[in-house]
Amino acid sequence: MNKIVTACVVILTLCALILGNHHWNQKISSVKAQEDPAKSEEMKQEEQPKWQKYAANLSAPLKEKIKEAQEGGAPLKLVAAGSESTSIQSTGWPAMLQSKLDAAYGKNIFAIEVLSYPEGTTRTFLNEKHMEDINKQKPDILLLEPFSLNDNGNVGLENTLLNLEEILSDIKQTSPEAVIYLQPSHPIFNATFYPKEVDALKEFAEEKDFTYLDHWTNWPDGNDEKIKTMLTEDQQTPNVEGNKVWAEYLASYFIKNEK
Repeated sequence: MNKIVTACVVILTLCALILGNHHWNQKISSVKAQEDPAKSEEMKQEEQPKWQKYAANLSAPLKEKIKEAQEGGAPLKLVAAGSESTSIQSTGWPAMLQSKLDAAYGKNIFAIEVLSYPEGTTRTFLNEKHMEDINKQKPDILLLEPFSLNDNGNVGLENTLLNLEEILSDIKQTSPEAVIYLQPSHPIFNATFYPKEVDALKEFAEEKDFTYLDHWTNWPDGNDEKIKTMLTEDQQTPNVEGNKVWAEYLASYFIKNEK
């Protein structure tokens, strides 16, 4: 009988110790979280779905549309528009970006539509009313490469910026919910005036409150001959390697902290 009583006492003691230890650990965790709110926030972040971390650079309306797409809704329409540098080919940066978006967010979350105008300029784009092509797509996101290279030496910087302002005004009026990003055409080797015009485009974007995606930071310096290995012989378009450099930069924005 004494053995049974002793065994019961031991068991009850062990249970009390285990429950007490569990309660104590919970109390310590609670205190630590209060003492270190940053760590607490970090723990909350870890509980988020991966896509929310990837979408950190995107606006709240875009995040909401991604959430809806994740739940089976329509994919976000991303329209990539620009010159021949914005290629419809499978080796172009838009196709490469699409693959990266699919890998990160899952398929049917982003759908990229490419509108490429070979040898186009801001003048021809405006005169031929190609804004209508964009507006027909009803884009959630517009990634516009406004013919920086083609305009160089053909349109004049002042006219380029005036044309671009009119183009964007039309798009904003007809597609007010579209999030518009501006980006330059690809860099070329040993240019003099072209980089200055691209700097002016960046200033324009900042002044008009458009996000400027400066993929040039991912390329070699314009005076480095290595850049020629990333372009076609006439430097009019990126080759596969150049498109890869371009796509990687864009992916780092649309897929933040991808690992």
